[in-house]
Amino acid sequence: MTVKYSPMCKEHINAVAQIEKECFCHPWSEDAFYDELDNPLSLTIVAMLTDNVPLMTDKKHVAGFVNARIINGEVYINNIAVSKVYRQKGIGKGLLTSLENTVRNKGALFITLEVRESNSAAISLYKTLGYKYAGLRKRFYRDPTENAVLMTKELN
Repeated sequence: MTVKYSPMCKEHINAVAQIEKECFCHPWSEDAFYDELDNPLSLTIVAMLTDNVPLMTDKKHVAGFVNARIINGEVYINNIAVSKVYRQKGIGKGLLTSLENTVRNKGALFITLEVRESNSAAISLYKTLGYKYAGLRKRFYRDPTENAVLMTKELN
């Protein structure tokens, strides 16, 4: 399986919104992702499978994405999601690595995110990539109500 990581464009939005719906109980709309394209502080990277998958119109198959905001050298990950059928294949790690390389080249100082306290697979991935525990937001998530673990990675 070959995966290409690149900035999201309009042609990816339908697939990104479908992955968002699959992965989150309160998903962003397609319109929200269109707004991200026009936001100069926003960066959305998609993971596209480029072989042995059915084509979606004239684009390759989108397997996952990461969306972040870059503000004064600080990067805040809003969403990261990989379609369930493509999990445990290194795509999440590839998305985070691609994001890190992109924002490091833009002078970013750190990346931070929130993750459900029960999402041990994601927490393990973040720790593997060098993210450190930075705090806890009590009752941050809903459906179900759950704490958010704050994690941060310093970029030297």
